[in-house]
Parts: sequence; C-alpha cells; structure tokens
Amino acid sequence: MKYNVTVTLQLLLTNDDGIASSGIAALRRAVEGLGDVTTLAPAEDCSAVARSITIDRALRLERTTFGDGYEGLALDGTPSDCVRIALLGVATPVPDLVVSGINLGANLGADVTYSGTVGAALEAALRGGAGVAVSVESREPGWLDEAVPLIRAILRRALEYGVPAHTVLNVNLPDAPATEIRGVRSARLGGASCHDRVTLVGDCAGEYFVPCDGPAPLRGVDTDFEVVAAGAVAITPLRYDLLDAELLADLGAWDLDLTAVRG
Repeated sequence: MKYNVTVTLQLLLTNDDGIASSGIAALRRAVEGLGDVTTLAPAEDCSAVARSITIDRALRLERTTFGDGYEGLALDGTPSDCVRIALLGVATPVPDLVVSGINLGANLGADVTYSGTVGAALEAALRGGAGVAVSVESREPGWLDEAVPLIRAILRRALEYGVPAHTVLNVNLPDAPATEIRGVRSARLGGASCHDRVTLVGDCAGEYFVPCDGPAPLRGVDTDFEVVAAGAVAITPLRYDLLDAELLADLGAWDLDLTAVRG
C-alpha cells in the first residue's frame, strides 16, 4: 500500500500489553509527527491472545491518558477487538496503517501465531489494510527510550516505501541499547522459539504449567532468530493467507465418492 505523504496519514496505535505499558508510550513518542495518531489499546494485559475476539458481551471503550500524558482509548477487549473497532470507524478515524507494540518480549518464528501484538497487525491485513508489529527481545529493556529514534526511522521508511495491502511488517529489536545495534536486516520467519514441556503444579492433579525453557536451536540462514541473535533488527514481512495452493490443486484428484456413506 503506497501512502500519499503529502496528506496527513491516520495512524492507529495498539498493543497486547495494555495501554499502561511503557512499550506503547515509547511507540507513541516514535510516531510523533508522522501523522494523526489515535491510540486504542486493551485496558489490561492481553498477551498471547493471537487474533482472539470478543463475541459474548458488549465492549466498553473509555478515554484515558497514558505515558507522558497522551490521550488514548482503552477497550476492555483484545488487541484484535481494538483494530476491528477502529477499522469500523468507531470513536476514531479509519486508520491508514495500524502499528502494534512495542511488545516487551520478542515475537519470532512460530510465536507470531500466538502473539496478540502481531495478531492486531494481522487483523488490519485481513481486512485489506496493512500493519507493523514492533517487539523488543527484553521483557525489561532499560534502554527503551534510546530505541525510539530507531523505531521512528523504520516507520518513516515504511511510510515512504509503502506496506502492501494484506501485509504485516514484523519488527524485532535485539536486547541491546541503540548504540550497540548492528543494523537492520530483512529476515525469514524462523521455526519454534522454545522447547515446551508440561509440569505438574503442586500436589493437585489437573493443574499444569507449560513453561518455555529458552530459545530453540537456530534453524537456518537469515531467520529472524539469527538476525536478532547477531544484534541486528529483524524485519519479516508476513501475510495472513495460510492457503496451501499446491495441495489445493491436488485435492481435486481425490474424487471422493459419497455414495457409500449416504447408505
């Protein structure tokens, strides 16, 4: 999607850590001057909800302040709920670009399918728009303010070059201050991010915890895992289309006969 930089763009900021997160406050500083900005984010932490939506109750939207006194809208729903409401023009101009983050914790490899941060950006892509998801490797980055100019430069370039419709740019920063980051590189999506195991909790049967023991072995040249591990920013283009076109063609040869099962 090419953006007309001669007109004021409508930017929507959201996240999955909740509107009180330091990440979305830093993101708000990063987009200063890039367009008209609306922040519409979950009222509470909604990490790892992927593209979950709320269908069994009404949603409450309230005006609030966050960060350094920025005005925003808090929704008692999921990140995808926030984007859906924004794209329908409820209480906010319809956005030209959805920017989600800054997530405290990387969203690499298969984890993008769990991520509410990426899920919000994919919600925009699914509906014909485009999104950018921004994450940092550390869950407690003391250098987040230093990363603001870098994130701003990436977003500015994305606006200049355009993000294709139905596409998300998944941006992951390494756990390093800006002065130590070793460039910005395009990257393929890696595989699973950690080895999962199930652990019985306490003495009560039926209570289980599935921890992440740490990153899995690196899985190939120029994956997002490798780029971030090398100290660079990884940018991975994602599309929501999960269709296996080759198998779709093969399914036509199955020639299923329903006569026998109809009795």
